[in-house]
Amino acid sequence: MQKSIILLVAAFMFAATASAQMFKIGPKLGLGATVANIEAATSDGSGTIGDKFEQANISTQVGAFARLKLLGFYVQPEVTVSSLKDLDIPVMFGTKLGPLRAMAGPYVRMAFDREAINDDGARETMLQSARYGYQAGLGLDVGKRIVIDLRYEGTFAGNGIDAFGANRPFDTGDPQILLSVGYSLTGGSKK
Repeated sequence: MQKSIILLVAAFMFAATASAQMFKIGPKLGLGATVANIEAATSDGSGTIGDKFEQANISTQVGAFARLKLLGFYVQPEVTVSSLKDLDIPVMFGTKLGPLRAMAGPYVRMAFDREAINDDGARETMLQSARYGYQAGLGLDVGKRIVIDLRYEGTFAGNGIDAFGANRPFDTGDPQILLSVGYSLTGGSKK
């Protein structure tokens, strides 16, 4: 399984290098807050900006993205760590709408444990904790390098789905609004 993933990533990187105008890759930083917390923070007419920020229970995200464009569409896999608690792996599919990008796709979330990465048993436990949901939103590329995304993160109805020989549970967290800024190291194309 690990060899298959490594080969897939290598093929993706090779294809991207061969057509750098259609490929972006780089780091990203973001903020997230649950919809309920944003509503509570903005409905209260008192307090300072700092109070509002604290009420919204803002989470931080750090990670990386890659985007490959083909035939007017793109796929953008990402890996982010949210507030040092969760490892998120969204895979967004999208297209351009004038200056904006529209995107949607599934995500996998699991408890983040740095030490589990190098321990087979702990890594297996981490993988078994995976939960699934979706993200959808709009993005804007500023120049050839700055990537801005605003997304809604939601969960599917039900408890989960049977796939690949096991039950895959849906995420049960509250819906979130996510805002992120990325920097493309490859430049790519504005189109």
